[in-house]
Amino acid sequence: MKKAFLTIIIWLIGILSVMAVNPRDMKFGPLQFKPSEPVRFVADNGMVVYFLEDHQLPVVSAAFYFKGGDIYDSPEKSGLAELTANLMRTGGAGDRTPDQVDQDLDFVAANISFNSGNEVLIVNMNCLRKDIHPVFGILADILIRPMFDSAKFSLEVSNKKDEILRQNDDPGQITRRVYYETVYKGHPYGRGPTLASMGLITRDDVIPQHRMYYTPDNSIVAITGDMTLDEVKALIGKYLKEWAKGTGRPAPPEMAVMKYTPGVYYAERDMNQAHIRIGHLGLDDKNPDRYAMDIMNFALGGGGFSSRMTGLIRTTAGLAYSVGTYSYNRPYGGTFFAYCQTRADATGQALKMMLDIIRQVKNEGITADEMNLARESIINSFVFGYDTPAKIVSDKAYKELMGFPSDQMEKDLAAYHAVTLEDCNRVAREYLKPDSMVIIITGNKEMFDQPLEAFGPVTDVSLEIK
Repeated sequence: MKKAFLTIIIWLIGILSVMAVNPRDMKFGPLQFKPSEPVRFVADNGMVVYFLEDHQLPVVSAAFYFKGGDIYDSPEKSGLAELTANLMRTGGAGDRTPDQVDQDLDFVAANISFNSGNEVLIVNMNCLRKDIHPVFGILADILIRPMFDSAKFSLEVSNKKDEILRQNDDPGQITRRVYYETVYKGHPYGRGPTLASMGLITRDDVIPQHRMYYTPDNSIVAITGDMTLDEVKALIGKYLKEWAKGTGRPAPPEMAVMKYTPGVYYAERDMNQAHIRIGHLGLDDKNPDRYAMDIMNFALGGGGFSSRMTGLIRTTAGLAYSVGTYSYNRPYGGTFFAYCQTRADATGQALKMMLDIIRQVKNEGITADEMNLARESIINSFVFGYDTPAKIVSDKAYKELMGFPSDQMEKDLAAYHAVTLEDCNRVAREYLKPDSMVIIITGNKEMFDQPLEAFGPVTDVSLEIK
């Protein structure tokens, strides 16, 4: 009996193996994708609001996006935007001390957070629907009447200085920082807080920073959750009607231009591995060639194990723990770069392969199969950027703040569909510049398999923390 049972199991496994379809051979129909459309309205205080009802759970979330961020900091006081954002959340508000704000939010399991990005300041709030009035009241106090507690100010400055003192602990972060400082030489994208700049910031700098950027007419808000449109309008009218409009803000920076000298930039760290990042300036976020560039980049090195660079350097040659490329389209000048982490005695070999593969794609292009896989992967992953109401309204708000039209999502999807192999190979020829790259290497050159001079003039990078 037992033998017969095993025979049947083996027979079934054999039949199922024959019937199994290789996932690579599976075919799917065109992506049918039409997310819900949020309601857009302008509040009495000038604030643009996107709202999408979602009654699946008894929760409410809001995201406030403000024009502002790290690139608006002066070189002398770099870090002011980040410090102000952190202190708004931790420094108390209205008649609540810093501890009372934390206790009141903890009591209802709500969350309010502030973050400073490069070009955008972001405030997020999440709470249960039943607690929306007290939580939104706290949020309104923070936005309109922040306390900027002196002790918390000193603590935030101290925490940031401690973070700066640890900035050389991680070789990957060293490589990343040196890359941006070099390729964006002289531009705000290449700056970051220092001990000196943090030492110059006072509490008196934070107060005008708040008044300049955290204003309703400089904000677009995304709200979703278990509320109706009338309830949202009433909430905003009740708690944010006293929020005064701003008086203007500094002009954004100019577009980044090439000021760096191509060559090798070496940061010495005594370790048996090497971190490599090579690249140059790239496309801004409104360049019409960015869709073809994204697809070409996916095939070159952005698509993980399906990309050419990962396949040749990691899978075939076994030279890298991680390797790939990235096309970072930024509002004031993007960048294209390739990265690799390898063992020290394979540094030269891995770097040469990276440069050879980029030159090969620039000169010969990618194949039709590579283009089709990359395009389908990007299009099919598109839906994951809009699979919740919060993502949909946030995307609408963010895109409008950054100057995109209301139908940008549909335009993006159509543009990816329209990209051809000729487009991909044209942007590869035009935008890949392997002979004009900065080459950042962090490691111990005494352990490298080739001298760094084989890849261009070498500049030693100081890791002194200032």
